[in-house]
Amino acid sequence: MKNIIYIVFLFFAFTSCINDDSQDANNLLPELSIEGSDSEEMPVYNIYFGTEPLVIDPQVKATSKDLKYEWSVGEYNSTSGEKGELTKISTEPILHYSFEKKGTYYIHLTVTDDLVGDVMEYQVNVNDYFEKGILVIANSEDGKGNLGFIKDLTSEDIASGMEYKVEEHCLELMNPDIQMTKLIGADRTNASTSPFSQTPIMIVALEDKCFFVNSTTFEIISSSEYSSVFSNFKATHFISNDGYASYPFVYDANSKHSIHFQKAYWYLYEYPYDFYQQSYEDVIPGYTYIASINSKTSAPVFVNYSDSEIITFQARSSDMRGTSGDLLKDEDILMIILDTSSSSTIYVTTRSKSDPTKVSQYTLTSAFDDEFYVKYQQTNLHSYNVSEGDPIPSQGTRATLAKNNQVAFYGIGGGLYAYYLFNASPQLPTKPIISYPNEEITCIGYNDANKDLYVGTYSSDTKRGNVYIYSVNDLTSDKFEPKYEFKQCTDKISDIRYKN
Repeated sequence: MKNIIYIVFLFFAFTSCINDDSQDANNLLPELSIEGSDSEEMPVYNIYFGTEPLVIDPQVKATSKDLKYEWSVGEYNSTSGEKGELTKISTEPILHYSFEKKGTYYIHLTVTDDLVGDVMEYQVNVNDYFEKGILVIANSEDGKGNLGFIKDLTSEDIASGMEYKVEEHCLELMNPDIQMTKLIGADRTNASTSPFSQTPIMIVALEDKCFFVNSTTFEIISSSEYSSVFSNFKATHFISNDGYASYPFVYDANSKHSIHFQKAYWYLYEYPYDFYQQSYEDVIPGYTYIASINSKTSAPVFVNYSDSEIITFQARSSDMRGTSGDLLKDEDILMIILDTSSSSTIYVTTRSKSDPTKVSQYTLTSAFDDEFYVKYQQTNLHSYNVSEGDPIPSQGTRATLAKNNQVAFYGIGGGLYAYYLFNASPQLPTKPIISYPNEEITCIGYNDANKDLYVGTYSSDTKRGNVYIYSVNDLTSDKFEPKYEFKQCTDKISDIRYKN
């Protein structure tokens, strides 16, 4: 690795035989060396694309102060050892360099004082920072979206001193020129067209537009305005997984329209069924399963609280609808919990309109009637009375189901509640399992792969959001405490979900 260049006149080799009074003739050559240049292997740097630049301090030892540095970069095949053509990138003593794309490179450094010199090479692996981790969807008080990310740390990351943290404004970090409006949601989707091995995109849904984003680099591939499909469209809901017989979509509860995403070719369109262009007060994401190669499907549930009606899209129904009809007309719908393995089962928690002390837990299952319309029928019902002052979830409360642990989680104010709805006689809990003083729970997420529970809260005094991560497997122990907590880390959180 080490090459020392001696630039000396030929007669200097004979100075041992000549008695010269010249003081220069007896001077020794100056010293110059780069730390590690005598090694046969290149030092390896691992950095993440789009984050902090590569910084190399070569630790040069030299008797001369007049040193010249030249840094160059080239592509490198770490398997074959083949090196690509070099491009000069800096003449500074310490290198600061940002790569334009991920890959494996080598850095070539030459240091000289015009008499002697040394060279050094470094291997650099530029990886994707956003490959795996947790998305944190938030908005500021003035309605500006803030896409956060908690990176999954590798053993090498931890050894290098990296710590788990919430990175804010990640989309602007990788795309400095974009204008963020209100953020409705974000999620990685699966490509449904060949080749299935292509990198899946992430859809970032804002109130007025969407971005199709590289899911590992967070670079925007394409963007579209909703006004290209419906004028004055303002998204209120985002359903990211494939809906039954449809692609991901956004819904505007005010204009009563939906816009679908063609995720493989990155464009927007109006879905041809009238079902998606009707009035619904709420849309709740549905179950998820593997339908085909690299494809997930989710059947969302549409809700009209004022009519106490639940509706789903049913392509084989005579009117393409599945509905609870008048079944719940005497009830106020509080929570809807969807089974993660069955498209036909919905769990509904209600409160009697005539008797507010009466709470019921319905199990509904869809079936075709004689005229081939899909109706939801009651297959199980448990009703009971609550006491005055008992904590009751408000209408439209989101509940997150951890199916393997037979429990659903929801928030009331600053309290996190665990509801065992699959018990023989399920009743809403009267005490929270955890309370967050001076904080309000704004969202709850769940990672079915590792059984992690994500809780997002908001501190109204600081106007900042907090993230707590728990293991649901610890729920029955005496130590149900956060594995990680990130205080005052972002804006007001509306969703937390894992992205792989």
